Amino acid sequence: MKKSSVIRLALTLLLTSSLSSCVIYHPHNVDIPLLHEKGELEVDASISMSAPLLGAPALNGTLSYAPLNHVGVQVAGSFSDINSFYAQAAAGGFIPMGNAVLEGYVGYGYGTSVHNTPQKKDDTHYRVDGHYGLLFGQLNLGWVNLANGIFDIGFGLKGGILSPDFDKKRVLENGETEFMESFIGHNYLLQPQIMVRTGWKQMKFSFNIGYAYLTDWSEENNYFNYEHISIGLGVHFDF
Repeated sequence: MKKSSVIRLALTLLLTSSLSSCVIYHPHNVDIPLLHEKGELEVDASISMSAPLLGAPALNGTLSYAPLNHVGVQVAGSFSDINSFYAQAAAGGFIPMGNAVLEGYVGYGYGTSVHNTPQKKDDTHYRVDGHYGLLFGQLNLGWVNLANGIFDIGFGLKGGILSPDFDKKRVLENGETEFMESFIGHNYLLQPQIMVRTGWKQMKFSFNIGYAYLTDWSEENNYFNYEHISIGLGVHFDF
């Protein structure tokens, strides 16, 4: 990608960020590391956009490490604005089979978010804000260092329980807020992901696409918006 194209992409994402409001949840762009040996350290940094509601772009980072043979740990974070962030930690194991890698993790994530939306009938503005926890497990399968080390591909499936705790408030004309109701519950999450990396053995450019499906999400309370799709572009280092 030419330098001018990268600059135009960055400006477009920043402009979109200033024009759009946050959503309550979107699939987070956590790296599929595909660890395959003891002592391996992988660092991934990316920028991602969610759809179809086009929430603010997110900056993402993932650190994965293999302290022992067949044992992996991972920390990851995502930040889209001062009121919206997500962080998770996980531990698990991996089984290398030549260029193929099978790995699994269990972990916990925590996030906060704010969503501002007008009511369609009388244009009264509302704010939904709060936090959520995510207890999850993830299974990854992929192939590394294909085509003389320049190509990786991986597939991930995350499943877990998302526990939101959000308040809906009416925004008054003077800028103050008036509490209306709370949204507290548990939702089952299913989130598949595809990753492709290309470049060199120790540094590759990455592309990720993820999809989120939440059960029992209140369709009638549509101010609790969440994104189904997230697409990310980044750079990946393997030490």
